[in-house]
Amino acid sequence: MVNFRNDLYPFIGIYKRLQGFDMHVLDEGRGESVVLLHGNPTWSFYYRNLVLGLRDHCRVIAPDHIGCGLSDKPSLQSYSYTLKQRVDDLEALLDQLQIDGPMTLVMHDWGGMIGMAYATRFPGRIKRLVLLNTASFHLPKTKSLPPSLWLCRHTPLGDFIIRQTGLFPIVLTRWCVCKPMPPRVREGYLSPYQSSGNRTGLWQFVKDIPLGPEDPSYELVSGVQSKLTLFRDTPTLLLWGGKDFVFDHHFLSEWQKHLPNASVHRFPNAGHYVLEDAGDEILPLVKEFLGIHRSHD
Repeated sequence: MVNFRNDLYPFIGIYKRLQGFDMHVLDEGRGESVVLLHGNPTWSFYYRNLVLGLRDHCRVIAPDHIGCGLSDKPSLQSYSYTLKQRVDDLEALLDQLQIDGPMTLVMHDWGGMIGMAYATRFPGRIKRLVLLNTASFHLPKTKSLPPSLWLCRHTPLGDFIIRQTGLFPIVLTRWCVCKPMPPRVREGYLSPYQSSGNRTGLWQFVKDIPLGPEDPSYELVSGVQSKLTLFRDTPTLLLWGGKDFVFDHHFLSEWQKHLPNASVHRFPNAGHYVLEDAGDEILPLVKEFLGIHRSHD
C-alpha cells in the first residue's frame, strides 16, 4: 500500500476488503450519501476540496478504484481490471458500508461509466447525478479517439508510456488543466504511481476503452447506454470543462440528448481536470444542487 498525506489531503481513510484486495476509501461526515467516483489516472485526491466542502453536511464516500490511489495494486494475473469488475467492486463496497440510497453519484472520466453502470443495476437507489467531463455511452459518432489515446491503446507505446515510464500521469497533470498545477498538487496526483507495478491499473483502464463489439466491455456499455432513459427525470447537474481534449462538446451534447432535463454549467477556460481549474465555482453549485444553503455553512 502507498501512504500519502499532506495538508491538501488531510484525511484518514479506511480500507475495505474486496475479493482479497484492500480498497482505500474516504468516508467523511454523516447524513445523506454522496459518492464520488474518480477516473484514470486520478484517485480520491481529485475530489479533496469537494470532500472538505461537503463533509459537514452529508456523508461523503470517495473510493480509490483497485489499482489506483492508495488501494491495492494487484497483478494482471490476480485481478481482471475490467469495467464489470469495477462495477462489482463499487456494489460490494457500498453494500459493506450499508449504503443503499438515496444517494448522489458524482462522477468524472471513467467514474461516469462505473457509476452509471451501478446506477442501472439499482436505479431506485439514485437520487441525483453530478457529471464532470465523463461518459456512460459509446464514443459519439461525431468524435474520434484522440491520437494520443489511440497510440496508447493500440501500439506497444502504450505499455511504455503508461506502465513502464509513468509519462502518462505526468503529462496529464499538464494537459488536463488550463491553470498550471502547483508542485504540491502535482505531487498529490503522482505520488501513488511511482513504480511500474503501481501503474498496471492505469494501463488497463486505457486497454479497456470499448471501441468495438470485440472489446470485453463493449456489451456492458451498450446496455448502460440503452438504460440512460431511466434517469431522464433524475435531478442531474452537468459541470463541463470546455477545453477537455477527450470529453469535449461532442460528449456534452450526447449527455444532453440522453438527459435533456439536466442543468448544464460550462467552464470555457477549464480542462479535463475541471475541478482543478474551476473548483471554486463548482463547489457552491454542487452545494446548491444538494440543497445545502449558505445559512447552514
